[in-house]
Amino acid sequence: MFDFGIEGLALRLVSGTFIGFCIGLTGVGGGVLVIPTLTLLFKLPASVAVGTASLYSFITKVSATFHHYKLKTVDTFTATWFLVGAVPTNIAVATAINMAVRRLGSESDAIVHFQAGLKLFIAYVIIFSCVMLVINMIRGLKSQANAEVTGLAKKVMASKTRHRTVAALLGTIVGALIGSTSVGGGVIIVPMLIFFFGMTSSRTVGTSILIAVVLTLVTSAVFLIGGEMDLATAVCMAAGSMIGVPLGSKLSVKLPEKVLKVVVVAVIVTAAVLMLRGNSGH
Repeated sequence: MFDFGIEGLALRLVSGTFIGFCIGLTGVGGGVLVIPTLTLLFKLPASVAVGTASLYSFITKVSATFHHYKLKTVDTFTATWFLVGAVPTNIAVATAINMAVRRLGSESDAIVHFQAGLKLFIAYVIIFSCVMLVINMIRGLKSQANAEVTGLAKKVMASKTRHRTVAALLGTIVGALIGSTSVGGGVIIVPMLIFFFGMTSSRTVGTSILIAVVLTLVTSAVFLIGGEMDLATAVCMAAGSMIGVPLGSKLSVKLPEKVLKVVVVAVIVTAAVLMLRGNSGH
């Protein structure tokens, strides 16, 4: 299982610690930081990176899910209907990717093109996620936007049927994104919960984590069964994050949040651009 030696083990632990530190420091992280690390630093194929990042995200989010559930900051009704739409598309897309890799495995050119295409798609999703992060930061500075959000949320929340339908439809999008890229947990779910359901910030975080933890678990299971996962790397990086997250959280109260998020977004965009440049050779 651990076939990468002492240096490889140390590199994975340090990478996990750094990513955990960024997550603790800014609340930004998960797939958008892990996927570039796996593809650029550890040279994993895109499909294996998705499976590995999904397991990493699941392990690092489990304790936070229970924490938010105890604090009653999870909207279980919205989360349940979100998952009604998300889980089927998540399984379908993740299974399709694994089947494609298995089918193309003997055709070297075809599999190279498939992995390059998947890597390209992931890079674009990461860049889109960064755009969403920037929008969220700007909206945080403009409290006037709340009235507009509340108006939309009131229409959705006016009837249980509409609430269920919107949650399930949004879930299909998120389920497919996480199933194909492992990216999209917080940065895409959070704005959806604010815009369409008018949640408070604490309930938004708690609910998005519950949705993401279920979807990353499902994605992990599909990719593990398909053999598209580096289990040892996921476990080592998650272990490193257990050290990094508390360190980042402690430091976050001493530094300006907006500046930190801008720095992390810049790092993520740079990583995504490097992924795109790496693909240009294919």
